[in-house]
Amino acid sequence: MASSIIDIASAPKAAVTRFEWVDYAKGIAIILVVYRHMLYGLQHSGLDVAQWIIDGNNMLFSFRMPLFFLLSGLFFQAGLRKRGPGGLITERVNNLLYPYIIWAVIQITLQIIFAKYANANRTVWNYLDIIVQPRGLDQLWYLFALFNVTAFYLFNHVVLRMNERLQLLLGLVFLALAPLVMQWSTFYDVMLHYIFFAIGVIAAPLLLDKTMQTRLASGYNLLLFLPVFVLSQWYFLYHQQMNLYLYAVIALTGSIFMMMLSAWLSRHQQLTFMKTIGHYSLFIYLMHVMLAAVIRSLLLKSGLIMNVPLLLLILIITAIPLSILAYKTLTALKMGWLFKGPFTSKKQSL
Repeated sequence: MASSIIDIASAPKAAVTRFEWVDYAKGIAIILVVYRHMLYGLQHSGLDVAQWIIDGNNMLFSFRMPLFFLLSGLFFQAGLRKRGPGGLITERVNNLLYPYIIWAVIQITLQIIFAKYANANRTVWNYLDIIVQPRGLDQLWYLFALFNVTAFYLFNHVVLRMNERLQLLLGLVFLALAPLVMQWSTFYDVMLHYIFFAIGVIAAPLLLDKTMQTRLASGYNLLLFLPVFVLSQWYFLYHQQMNLYLYAVIALTGSIFMMMLSAWLSRHQQLTFMKTIGHYSLFIYLMHVMLAAVIRSLLLKSGLIMNVPLLLLILIITAIPLSILAYKTLTALKMGWLFKGPFTSKKQSL
């Protein structure tokens, strides 16, 4: 096994989907996201969580959401060529903004109705947070942030005619300004993550090149980069409050390593369940917190399992497949409208 990892000149593997590694990367990222939310759920339930579990979450926190923004940026130009500006923004409304609003309303409503069992203390005023303070709504903020970043980048590209380098420069300026708007998460999330989307756009010709795909999947290069990844994440663990430019470098380092790991896994067809999880990452993201809340409540009330690491593992390995099952079941019941908006748009020329 070790020799197959290190041998960069090994024979090519069976052909796989060219960008299959993207689903692997999404799968890894969403598992880490679920890990974080399951941990918070147990903490809010009053359980004493060991420090090593908390440190594991904090150490791997830097790159998870930036990776999603970077991956989305990789396919911005392809989506724009395929759909045109109007078609692209409509697609983003259908797949990001619409499900965000639908599921934010569902989640807040359930938290109000079942306040006795929920960790969150919600009132009708929290419906306003859907727009003004999405970070206050647990996990769903990412969808609104990605929609806003994409829409703003598209506006700058089409209307203001900003090229990719100017967009990257704007992302750097936003990092400097982000602390000034930290109390308004709608703006803060855009300013914090715009740089990663812009990097994804500008790096797309390189990262999606066939030759670069081979280099990304190199086990030799992966091992060479591993110490850089470990050291950067270890530094982040002990310096959570850092300059945002340094944070961006560490997040980018983690994202690059995860892309390399994903490309290697795809090349060797290892842990193939990861790409399935990545394929359904949006639906896992939408539903895993609510489903896990039910499972957590039942487990804690039964009193049969009180070991925190075991509880955490059970919640992760049940919330993910149950989210996929729930999506497939609801879709089969003609309730796909919960996940995708109905809006249409004709392709417009640039």
